[in-house]
Amino acid sequence: MTSVARWDVLQLPVSGPTSLVFRHAGGASAYAESFRSGDGWLVRFSPDLEGSWTYDGGSVTCTPATSTGPVRRSGTALRWADGTPYHPLTTTWFGQPDQWAAARPALAASPFNRVRLRHSDAVEEQVRDLLAADIVADVVLPPDEAVVRDAVNRLSAYRNVTWCLEETSDARRLAELIAELDSGHHLISMHEATDPGPPWLTHLSVRLENLRGVSALRRDFAKPVFVDACGHEGDGTTPDTSLRPEEMLTRIWEGTVRGAYVTHGEWYVDAEDGPWSGGGARPGGVVAQRLRLLREVLDELPDGVEPIDDYRDAPTLAVPGSYYLQYLGEHQFPDRTFSLPEGVYEVEVLDVWNHAVRRTRETVTGTDSGTLTVRLPGRQYQAIQIRRAS
Repeated sequence: MTSVARWDVLQLPVSGPTSLVFRHAGGASAYAESFRSGDGWLVRFSPDLEGSWTYDGGSVTCTPATSTGPVRRSGTALRWADGTPYHPLTTTWFGQPDQWAAARPALAASPFNRVRLRHSDAVEEQVRDLLAADIVADVVLPPDEAVVRDAVNRLSAYRNVTWCLEETSDARRLAELIAELDSGHHLISMHEATDPGPPWLTHLSVRLENLRGVSALRRDFAKPVFVDACGHEGDGTTPDTSLRPEEMLTRIWEGTVRGAYVTHGEWYVDAEDGPWSGGGARPGGVVAQRLRLLREVLDELPDGVEPIDDYRDAPTLAVPGSYYLQYLGEHQFPDRTFSLPEGVYEVEVLDVWNHAVRRTRETVTGTDSGTLTVRLPGRQYQAIQIRRAS
């Protein structure tokens, strides 16, 4: 009997255009359509329940998972299907198929764990390569039913896929088509949607230059917010492609600490093989390297962290009483005071711009009337991380 691990890919050759219904012993079912592959046809399916599945002409046993599964929405946050928190750090790479081989190793070595890709003839190869590197592929689909149908039939069995429709008046019909064909139940957004509230969109994909707007979007729509276009570090000819590195970095930190997921972009005209986000071989700017500090912070965030309004002059993520992350941006505060319960806390002052030389750590052994004052170097681009000692 054929077996496949939970959330892995089952691939079945079929004689031509067809569809299969997979039925689990417990009563669940999933629908999948075939797609052309070379001279033949295939059906792909990713089982999300362990145990026996049957389909017309065969059966398969789903064994325990060897991965965390696909990404799922959890309120205004994200989790892997096994319940583990997911904190994406994204870059945009809209290159041509023949440019992918050069960019692939750069992505695998980068701090990014999510990449925005335009649908192309190479998208299946790109998704598989990213899966091997544990990177999510956000596939941007054109408003073309035939392309959408083929992409979903071909790719939805890969657990590292999410969908993003280009803005279209036909969004509802295409989103419902994706939901019908996608047995993996992947996330669906529409970039720059004029109405991001409809239930068929699992999250927002927005253009936003002032990242303070994130707070209102999270409140008004109660969905995860991806700022997939906040600008590009670079020297391009438009305002969008000519941000100073400091501005790009602070936008990403600001939006992240306000509870959004902010996408990196880079557009240096004379970079090797062209601008990175247009299909370059590697990020040539300084922001991608400096985001390694944010990657470390995101990987260590405690479960349940949320933005709080206690400190209105600086965005703050917290698990109140046990964890705080505050970003100070362009402000040059000499110190910051926190209201904390009595206890012992570990404090880190993070120099976001020069993190290799400005990261410090100290242990605070008590509080004065429920407050803790953290001394700062009086420079821009500082963050404070406080953890209650166990």
